[in-house]
Amino acid sequence: MFVVFRCRRCGRFLYAKRNAKSRMCVCGFKNDLRKVIIVAKAEDEKTAGEIVRRLQGAGTNFKSLG
Repeated sequence: MFVVFRCRRCGRFLYAKRNAKSRMCVCGFKNDLRKVIIVAKAEDEKTAGEIVRRLQGAGTNFKSLG
């Protein structure tokens, strides 16, 4: 089982295994999975990736990394 959530710093959508304790975002922030709001759940990694791609394409405002 995988969970989809948003990074608490930049707002990027990510996914992780349900039993994981944390997940590092590309912005460098370490997300504690006990503190994030779960947006969706998926049975496998492929489905979780598709959900993230669909949500990312919805237009989110990320902080500039440059």
